[in-house]
Amino acid sequence: MPKPISKRPVVAPPQAEPRGASAVVPEATTPMQKTTWAGTSPQHQVADAFEVRGDQKSGLEGTARPGASIEAINFSAVGTQRLEFTEATSIGKVGPDGHFSNVALPGNQAPREGDLIRVRARNVDGSTTDWLTITAHGPEAADTRNADVSLPRVVLQGTADGRISLTNINPARVISEPGATLRFTNARTGVSETVTLDATGNFPEGTQLKGLPGDSFSVAASDGRNNTGFTTVAGYVTVPGGKTTARELMPAPAMHPEQMNADGTAKFGKANFTGPLFVDGVNANDCRQGQLGDCYFVSALSSIARSQPGLIEKQIKDNGNGTYTVTFHAREWKTMKIVPVAVTVDADLYVRPSGAPVYGASANSTDPARMELWFPVMEKAFASLRQTFGNIGSGGDAGDVLETVTGRNSLYQPVNRATEAKVFALIKRNTDAKIPMCASTRGEHEEPLFINSGLYAGHAYSIQGCTETNGRKFVILRNPWGESEPLGDGTNDGVFKLPLEDFSKMFDMMMCVAAK
Repeated sequence: MPKPISKRPVVAPPQAEPRGASAVVPEATTPMQKTTWAGTSPQHQVADAFEVRGDQKSGLEGTARPGASIEAINFSAVGTQRLEFTEATSIGKVGPDGHFSNVALPGNQAPREGDLIRVRARNVDGSTTDWLTITAHGPEAADTRNADVSLPRVVLQGTADGRISLTNINPARVISEPGATLRFTNARTGVSETVTLDATGNFPEGTQLKGLPGDSFSVAASDGRNNTGFTTVAGYVTVPGGKTTARELMPAPAMHPEQMNADGTAKFGKANFTGPLFVDGVNANDCRQGQLGDCYFVSALSSIARSQPGLIEKQIKDNGNGTYTVTFHAREWKTMKIVPVAVTVDADLYVRPSGAPVYGASANSTDPARMELWFPVMEKAFASLRQTFGNIGSGGDAGDVLETVTGRNSLYQPVNRATEAKVFALIKRNTDAKIPMCASTRGEHEEPLFINSGLYAGHAYSIQGCTETNGRKFVILRNPWGESEPLGDGTNDGVFKLPLEDFSKMFDMMMCVAAK
């Protein structure tokens, strides 16, 4: 059996900025923005000056070591994307004379006036400079982009002293751009409180609000130049507890331990979702991974949805009373036969303070009255089959899920044991035969292989097909997050074409099911 696939969206909190890193520059006061480092840790032993100067009308310009790559991330453009605080895109090279110019972030990270851009140089030997955060000037006449807010990352919890703590469910990703101010207004009391985010775009440690369990807050944001009166509301968040309309029709699978309090209670409340089971049928892009390390499950479901959507439609029965019965398959180890197993669940889902599901959601909406339910219902049923969300949320085997859903034997093909021609032929044959396929990347011990690739180590992707253009072969893949991909067509829907040679280098296992 292959090793478990594990890519957990919950990542460790970012490390403190190395000493000497530049603080956020709120406004440029000179035509040159410069920082110099002497190296404070083994991976940052850089004695050269790294400079970013001029405006950003035509991209970044400056000096660094000859041959170095310039890496950047636009904090003002990625607040709601699944990019980590330290994640960046390689946007250009430094010339032999130590200069670079006209290098710019592409697509939806293209700089606009006033954007906060984090930039560094990665040298040929793999060492890097510390990060420099600059304010973009020149792309537009005025700064009109306000700070974006990722409300699904906001966690509210009542404390013993009658206050509400504010934390980030994904501390390695930003709540909003660094230095942004968020105003929380309690709908019950009318009291407004403001919180200024730290240099990592997170709540300062120990941040609290006045309120009680069940209180709802409106959230407005300002970057200091836009929405300074906090008149435009980004959305609403609710503290778990108090009175709830969520129904408890039956025992539900317990949350993953990372979403549980020390006393064993859940950090999140639940809401009853009443949306349609299907919207325009079953689609591979319906599935979006939530706060679970179950990329293997999501990629398998997405692959089945693309190749055999009718199978999923037949496996879920709406019982007409707020419950749904999902038919999975399990192997009887005495006879080795695969037999059907029915699991009945409701659509009471754990929700974040923003109202969005904590775990899997559908792409069309997170509104309880509108969200397409087939995928979150199947994920909850799978957790019920395995007893808890914790048992499915720390990595697993996509091949096992393909077998559990389809009832057909799973098959595995190590990528490094096949030629590129054989890999391409296998993908094409299975795509033409409508056989679902997934693939897993190499393990996290090979993390350097993935730097600036747009791919993630130890992560499972669904295979959507393959294509050939001008003699070059590509594998078509989908990230189960429903976003975050190598530079592509700018849609940021998680679907992308990867050159076959890169697929063979970065992926280690393909999984499918046997033909009938």
